[in-house]
Amino acid sequence: MNAFTTKKALAKDRLLQAIRAGRYRPGDRLRQNEIARDLGLSSTPVREALTDLVGSGLVTYEQHCGVRVAEVEPEQVRQVYQARVIIEGEIAKLAFRAINDVECDELVAMVDTMDTLRDQGRIEELMAADEKFHMTILRACGNPHLVNAAHQLWDGFPRYFVWLSEERMACSMGEHRRMVEALAAGDRRAFIDTFTEHLENSLAMVLAYVEETRDG
Repeated sequence: MNAFTTKKALAKDRLLQAIRAGRYRPGDRLRQNEIARDLGLSSTPVREALTDLVGSGLVTYEQHCGVRVAEVEPEQVRQVYQARVIIEGEIAKLAFRAINDVECDELVAMVDTMDTLRDQGRIEELMAADEKFHMTILRACGNPHLVNAAHQLWDGFPRYFVWLSEERMACSMGEHRRMVEALAAGDRRAFIDTFTEHLENSLAMVLAYVEETRDG
């Protein structure tokens, strides 16, 4: 990988994280020079990163208007979560059989860390910790192709919606802890049921936010 490719990948990752975290929100115009300054990068890799993200559907290009963060449609959200329930649900079944005691202890520590980040209002760090928690479970399945498929779905639309509600945040933390408790107890049914419930509750929260925003 040459230096330019590395800078382009860095620009794409930072821009993606900024959109997912809500620093750039649906409908916001993405001006190349401003983004480069905000992210501490040069303009050329940022331009290339924007081109790649247009191809992903996360941002859109409109003639005379430039590049904007794509609006989120309710049906898009439903389809992404439907795919997540199917794909991640099957991965979780494989992961359940493979996760060992050491990994369970690591997951408990992650949940404790997320509780601390929530209490301190460090939402972007909490989002990163949440992704690490989920990916630790999913990677235990031992099939990187399945994990990559799941990860692509995570990038399907901004995820900060899930963290806008204090009530949903508290429920999410509780669901994480119940997942780990089920893993530690070897209770497959409780683990899979909680895993699915977690996705379904997140879907309900995101849909409510998207539809409320559209109505407003």
